[in-house]
Amino acid sequence: MKYYLLAVITTLFLGCWNAPAINSNYDFSQVSSIRLNKVLDHSNKYGSGQIMEDNISFMFMKNGYDVSQTQENGTLISLNNHAQNNLLLTCTLTEFTDRETILVPFRIEDRGTIETIITQSTEAGENKNTAIATTSTTTTADGGSIQESGRVEYTQARVGIILKMTDENSGLLVWSHSYWYSGIELPRTAQVCAKNAVGLIIKLLEKNK
Repeated sequence: MKYYLLAVITTLFLGCWNAPAINSNYDFSQVSSIRLNKVLDHSNKYGSGQIMEDNISFMFMKNGYDVSQTQENGTLISLNNHAQNNLLLTCTLTEFTDRETILVPFRIEDRGTIETIITQSTEAGENKNTAIATTSTTTTADGGSIQESGRVEYTQARVGIILKMTDENSGLLVWSHSYWYSGIELPRTAQVCAKNAVGLIIKLLEKNK
């Protein structure tokens, strides 16, 4: 039973990790700003696009970047006032599932027990000066039992995204990444998914300063 519970707990907090695709010829040190395109809702959840857009903006702000949101320009992340190039960041929601019920069946096996009793006795022989020792062994076993009807139930939320950055002037695709994350609550799951994905962008920018 404990092994099944361990598997369930592990599954509750999983993310798919893979390295992003990067255009190694692009000079990221010359990026002035990143403009986040409007994130469209996933078919499963109205307002999911705005949720993810707000989470991405929050993660950039939390890491010390200036983020502005205007009616005309949308969400703009400022990086380097002395640089010239601008990037467009597009986020597509591939999954946005709330409280999906997962059933994990399990089987408990009781293999039974085996009990062995050894008894010894001493009897006098024909010659009173001699004795004969006898030993008897009794073994009992029960067959145990198997329970197959048990199951573990839990609910999980799951968010998946595809991110890509293109050069605003040339349209050149310079960076792309896909990511998904599973958790218990949808708001927290969306936040962690955005945190991990944006963290890779920040790592790329810091590396090329």
